[in-house]
Amino acid sequence: MGRPTLCVPRAFAAAERAGARYLTHTACVVLLREADRIVGAHTAQGDIYAGQTVLAAGAWSDHLVASVGLMLPIRTGVYQMLRSTPASPGLLRPVVSALGRQLSLKQLPDGVFLLGGGWPGDATGDRTGFTLRQASVAGGWEAAAAILPALRTQQLEHAWCGLEAECFDSVPLLGPAVGVTGLTLAVGFSGHGFALAPAVGATVAADLLGQSAPSLDALRPSRAGAFAPELLERFRSGG
Repeated sequence: MGRPTLCVPRAFAAAERAGARYLTHTACVVLLREADRIVGAHTAQGDIYAGQTVLAAGAWSDHLVASVGLMLPIRTGVYQMLRSTPASPGLLRPVVSALGRQLSLKQLPDGVFLLGGGWPGDATGDRTGFTLRQASVAGGWEAAAAILPALRTQQLEHAWCGLEAECFDSVPLLGPAVGVTGLTLAVGFSGHGFALAPAVGATVAADLLGQSAPSLDALRPSRAGAFAPELLERFRSGG
């Protein structure tokens, strides 16, 4: 998998060459609804109207759909990443995990190790930031060092958390929202959004154009209707 800091700017530039227009550093405040149709969004730079609106706002998607009276079977997960000081490049080739350990470990071309694995942090009250848990920092480092002892000669350079939208069945909601028209969801990636993004973008675009998109059949938001509402509410509340 590529590094987001390298891939995203290139994808951004390619989309602009194809005619896409972006508003950066611009908050999306609420969705705009007329009767049973979503017609766009209200942003910090004003209203933007669209024939079709795609919601791909990650951990903040539930807030935006709530603005038009909808509810999604997702909740916010807060997961830690650690970055080490550089070691000799080439010590670790694959991404490593281990049965029975919370571990995702890889080495970047510059020798830095990235450590993940689902160690939790905590979101701030408004979900615009996070706080680290020192027990998670220590636990994540030890889980990786137990697999790769060379890590013990390195130091922790940086620690942070990402806020994730977790779906009730751990796979994303892709396709038309239930209860309104004009709104397509691409949310709830449960930790796998960046790796899936190119395929998701192409498939959702095909679906919006009325083309065949059979890979979306098992991922459509309507599948949540097969589950008892009380179970979905318990998931959303963290139960």
